[in-house]
Amino acid sequence: MRIARIDDTLDVCERHLHSSGTFGTQIENLLTYSMLVIMYAEFEQNIESIFQEKCASIDDGAIRTFFESCFRLVSRSIRVSELAGLLNRFGDERKAQFNDKCNDNPQARDYYSSIITDRHNTAHSTGSNASFQEIKRFYEEGHVVLDFFRESLLSIDPTPPTA
Repeated sequence: MRIARIDDTLDVCERHLHSSGTFGTQIENLLTYSMLVIMYAEFEQNIESIFQEKCASIDDGAIRTFFESCFRLVSRSIRVSELAGLLNRFGDERKAQFNDKCNDNPQARDYYSSIITDRHNTAHSTGSNASFQEIKRFYEEGHVVLDFFRESLLSIDPTPPTA
C-alpha cells in the first residue's frame, strides 16, 4: 500500500540531499529521523483507516461506533505481532492468513519491522543507524505489510457461522 505523503516526502528529501550534497552528514540523519516518524504516523493512520473500513460494514451505528472507539484500546502498537493479535480478535483464520503472507515475504516483514524499530529508537532512545537510502528501501519493500493486513482483515469469512 503506497502512501502518497511518504512517497512525496521521500522525493523532496532525496532531491534536497542530492542538490545540496548532504548525503552522509547530520542533515541526512535528521531527514532520516523525520522520515521514520512520518512513515510510522502514516502507517498508523492507514491501519486505523483499514479498521474503520471493516467497521463500515456494520449496519448498526451504535455497534459501529463502539468498535471504532475500542480500536485504540486494542491496538497498542503497529508491530507485525500486534497486527496479528488484532486480526486474531476477528478470528484465528485472519491471523493465520496475515502470518502466512508475512512468512511468504520475510523481506517485506523485516523491512516493515525495521521502520517500526528504527522509529521507536529515534523517538525514545539512541536514534537510528539506518541511512536515508536504507529507510527508503525499507519503505519500498515493507509497505506491503499494510496490504497483507488489509487483505486479511477485509477477507470474506469462508464459512458463515451456524445458528
